[in-house]
Amino acid sequence: MTTQRAVSIPIRRDESVDSLSDITAHWLATGDLPPELITGHKLIDFEHRFLVSAIANLRKVCIDHISFADCSGCRNDFRERCENQLIGMLGDVFSFILDHFKTEESIMRDSLMLMVDRDVCQAHMEDHAEIAAKVQEIVSSLDQLHVVSRIRELDQLLTRWITNHIALHDLLLSRWISREDSLLQGF
Repeated sequence: MTTQRAVSIPIRRDESVDSLSDITAHWLATGDLPPELITGHKLIDFEHRFLVSAIANLRKVCIDHISFADCSGCRNDFRERCENQLIGMLGDVFSFILDHFKTEESIMRDSLMLMVDRDVCQAHMEDHAEIAAKVQEIVSSLDQLHVVSRIRELDQLLTRWITNHIALHDLLLSRWISREDSLLQGF
């Protein structure tokens, strides 16, 4: 039996850090959240770092997740390895998002933000539901020949989460709970 190791694919010129957003470029270069996405809430920031790690690991599953249209050109043992790794990651990501969203929604309730600014909280929770539904969709459409497509979809979803959801929703939640009169200040 041959031992396989993860292959790190360098970023191609057309997908260079220069062409990515500043936020995406930062976490690609450092493996961490850029300062503008640090919420200041220790648990939320810790959990967001999981996403950065998940994206980095996801990009190591396939030897070329960008160019391959499907998995037909790979040997069967490679396809099985990729599928098994992706299934494990999807399980971890789905479990994580359910816990993470529960944490954030609990913070919304406990800080009284849900009572004071219901529309903002509803939009935040709707985005949570959309992200969870997309992960479920990726899981349900998984087959061995199209693992690379599912890798791209999950990569796009997690990247959107980092670049959009955190910036639009989580930073607002963080500002709410860091107010001087917040019941949760200091958490």
